[in-house]
Amino acid sequence: MHSKKEKLSLFIFIDALGWEVKQRQPEFLKGLIQDSKPLDTILGYSSACDPSIISGLTPSEHKLWSSFYYDPTGSPFKWTRFLRLLPSAIFSRGRIRNQMSKLIKRVCGFTGYFQIYAVPFKYLPLFNYAEQKRIWEPGGLPYGESIFDRMTQEGIPYHVHDSDIPDDLRFERLAADIQNQRIDFAYCSFGRLDALMHAEGTDSPNIKKLMQWYDGKIRALLDAAEENYEEVSWYIFTDHGMHNVTGSYDLIADVEPLDLEWNQDYAAFYDSTMARFWFLDERARAPIIKALSNHPKGRILSEQELKASGVWFEDGQYGDLIFLMNSGTQIVPSFMGIKPTKGMHGFNPADPDSRAALSSNKNISANITKIQHIHQLMLTELGLD
Repeated sequence: MHSKKEKLSLFIFIDALGWEVKQRQPEFLKGLIQDSKPLDTILGYSSACDPSIISGLTPSEHKLWSSFYYDPTGSPFKWTRFLRLLPSAIFSRGRIRNQMSKLIKRVCGFTGYFQIYAVPFKYLPLFNYAEQKRIWEPGGLPYGESIFDRMTQEGIPYHVHDSDIPDDLRFERLAADIQNQRIDFAYCSFGRLDALMHAEGTDSPNIKKLMQWYDGKIRALLDAAEENYEEVSWYIFTDHGMHNVTGSYDLIADVEPLDLEWNQDYAAFYDSTMARFWFLDERARAPIIKALSNHPKGRILSEQELKASGVWFEDGQYGDLIFLMNSGTQIVPSFMGIKPTKGMHGFNPADPDSRAALSSNKNISANITKIQHIHQLMLTELGLD
């Protein structure tokens, strides 16, 4: 029998396995989970949450919040101006936009996650993109230090997922590193559950089947870890939950009829659950605020709320005004999609359906209450706190 390595710390990230979804899957890792708890998420999407998990910082500190922000001077997309001349009937198709995303990513030299989604080509050259670097490696954050920076400094051998390959291959590669005792730490993210719930909602019967698949894969991984390491600590966690979409609303239609000029008076970015506005001329502020105040489908977020959520930017990088939709109501059409999905996240973080979850084979400290506290857990596991 081969000798075992001393210790392995496994951090397994299942995208969108929020507390409410997890509670409906009591068979998942039954008999293995020792402790489990809900965690507060961050207002926004994975583009905000994931950097916070790996750094312990809020978006206000690491400077990654939503993907796109108004920056016509610094835009890396100026060369795409000609794309607005192409027929929209062709370029509104998902598959074609996916190929366009790959092309734009390559030309711009981005290494991070990039999708053009449904951003109109006529507006793309006015925006910049936040996550230009791959965050899952040293130097990936604009500000602050991630767990990967720290492990590299300390010379700790670790495994991290490749975002460009499917979940089953991610399991295979992680298993190989464990069996060969190449690592002391793993951070591996899996995306199939998030994709399934976007497509089918949180009540889909396919969720149970997928969770059984994850259960089998993770048990096999843990068996391999126990065979090869004296001590194995593991954590299953996520960055946010998932809401069922109960309705959609065309918010753009409320703003466009105002007597205001795009890119002269104001600019806007319509995410799936939020609209973000920049006031280029002060005269634009009052009519936009009037149009969105006491709105039946959502509300303007106050500076106080944004600060409390860790998403306040003094320079207005991500917008001078943020409008959040009521939970369950999706902006359609938006710059993220022209059709509603069955499930969506990025609503009010205080909702039960927004909450993230954390489970482990160890007792979880009472002071771990937010997703950004997972960073502290990782440091503790590595003896670096």
